[in-house]
Amino acid sequence: MTFAQSRRVDFPSSARSPRLAILRPDKDFLRLLKADRTKERSYSQSCRDWPEVKSHLAILLAPADQRGEEGSGEQPERIWGLGIVRPARETDRDRKVIVTSTRGLQGLVPASGLWCGGGERDAALYEALPESGPVTVGSDTVLANLRRISPDVEAEVQRLMPLLDDAEGWSEGELRWRDERDALLLFAKIAGLAPNDFSEVRLWDRTAAGAAFINGLVGTAVQPMLDDVRGRAATRFSAIGETVVRAFASRGGNRSYDFEATSITDQSVLDGREGSLDAYYYHVDTRTLVMLRYVRPGPNGLFSPDARHTLDEFHSCVHRLPRRDRRSADAYSLLDDPLFLRIHEPEPFTAALHRTSSGAIYPYGQVVAAISAAAEPGLPGPSVGAFTRHLVPTHFAQLVRDGWFGASGVPFEVVLDWVEATIGTAGVALMVVDFSLRQRGNGSGMKARA
Repeated sequence: MTFAQSRRVDFPSSARSPRLAILRPDKDFLRLLKADRTKERSYSQSCRDWPEVKSHLAILLAPADQRGEEGSGEQPERIWGLGIVRPARETDRDRKVIVTSTRGLQGLVPASGLWCGGGERDAALYEALPESGPVTVGSDTVLANLRRISPDVEAEVQRLMPLLDDAEGWSEGELRWRDERDALLLFAKIAGLAPNDFSEVRLWDRTAAGAAFINGLVGTAVQPMLDDVRGRAATRFSAIGETVVRAFASRGGNRSYDFEATSITDQSVLDGREGSLDAYYYHVDTRTLVMLRYVRPGPNGLFSPDARHTLDEFHSCVHRLPRRDRRSADAYSLLDDPLFLRIHEPEPFTAALHRTSSGAIYPYGQVVAAISAAAEPGLPGPSVGAFTRHLVPTHFAQLVRDGWFGASGVPFEVVLDWVEATIGTAGVALMVVDFSLRQRGNGSGMKARA
């Protein structure tokens, strides 16, 4: 489904040049872009080397058969239009990119002006520009030349520049929105909700979202009730900051899913402190708990000291779930520990609930072993690459749903104690409580009670 976004945002101008990319889509792809310039379109292009995963200003060049009038001789290369492109999934041979906000120029503009200097063709610049992909050499010259082509082109560049500002999709609040959106979709899959079932959620309002992603959803608000599992988290944490509750239940008689999502944001985070997200999934009938700590690695790929410190602080507050002795530091028993670490690939926030973000999920015990190994003198700290045992989100959701992952027999009050420890350390919690009674699959953790 697609969320309609109601927003009007004024972005500050950037002092540095924007990120540029050159794309050479085929005529079929250009036809799709022309049909709906606001819709995101995905295609594969040959360049796999993108130094940044943030959005780029895309210069779209026309295919050879659209470059000029018919006739003999080689036709000059021309610019079809401009848009926004961001890199997506990398494959063995190429890279998926997402293109949006495109608009064709009035007439096909010669592309040779992009690599000119002082009115003359700059052969070195021409050779340095990519066949397809990001412009990493001479981007200032290319941008200046692009803006000089015509007033119409300059107007299009100005229209697109705000979409490239670092604040778009990369602010601290929006990254928390991304994590919460991701956790909501993961846990909704576990609870039995298919992505297309989110059609009931027709709008996502950026203005209304505020501190919590789910606050921007058009859903069913829940009135907290005393002496009942439903609403109990909101009742307990209502004075701690901002608490938002939404209910999701299937219509009709099949009751295939029935769950409640509660987002709690500590006041210190509302006041500007950076915070991370802990996401909890709790199945009431079997008292099964699974928890995801969302972690963003540093630019160097290392697991940051701050992330390690907040994990240590969190565990110092949590004493209610005993862990069995393990044969080795790296041994991991599926039902021993409900805590996993979720590490995204670096990518911006999007409101769409069509998929989880790319990345992996790591069992906490295995991460502790990597941290301990990197604690030796002279070592800078563990790299995310050292976390070798991981799951993609879809497999993780299925394994929890089948009962292979999670700590069973956990009282709900203990879960609330964990959430309280989250608020004091990470600052933000999302709690999904699943009330469905259906039989769970093959694992021992979530079998329906007789």
